[in-house]
Amino acid sequence: MHGYSTDSDERRVVPLVLALVAISLAWLSSKFLVVIHFSIPWWVDAPSLMAFYGALYTLFDRHLWRNGFVCKLGLVRIPNLAGCWQGYLISSFDGHAKRHNLVINIFQTWTQLAVFLATATSISRSCAAVIQVGDPEGVALIYQYQNQPLADATRTMHMHFGTAMLRVSNGGCLVGDYYSGRDRRTFGRICCRRQLGRPKKDPESVSTP
Repeated sequence: MHGYSTDSDERRVVPLVLALVAISLAWLSSKFLVVIHFSIPWWVDAPSLMAFYGALYTLFDRHLWRNGFVCKLGLVRIPNLAGCWQGYLISSFDGHAKRHNLVINIFQTWTQLAVFLATATSISRSCAAVIQVGDPEGVALIYQYQNQPLADATRTMHMHFGTAMLRVSNGGCLVGDYYSGRDRRTFGRICCRRQLGRPKKDPESVSTP
């Protein structure tokens, strides 16, 4: 996975909250050790605050950020997009004449993200991404990708880079446009809906519906 940016200010607020919690836990742990008359070497006690903060940050990044209670507190505005999404795309390559089935697997933590899109002829993976939460039109996922044709794809297809801009609709769908660059120069529309269950661990093994 790779890092992604966001227009939410939570990444300035949450570390401060975690630091305060880590300080409290370090203080409580020291008081507890005094009460039970247990002494530890200075070199173990000194980094305890950093250890608490590191553990809290890792736990928040991987799990707590998507907790419903944390979201209700307003600490997190970034949506959880992780999962398997199925749908279709239409492309200018064939004059938007046909719907091409696709599967999108999104892997996400609070700070890391990976988007894998598979069709019958190619697989693309994200290399940079932004999640916008303050746009009046709704949450948007914007990412750059590298597309690699499969072995049995037509000879006119080749590796290329592009950009996708998808919005989360009220119905729980990802809908938006994509553009491929340089000599490929195609564009189209993507529409997909999240499926039950977690995304596959091996994105390249995903087959289209």
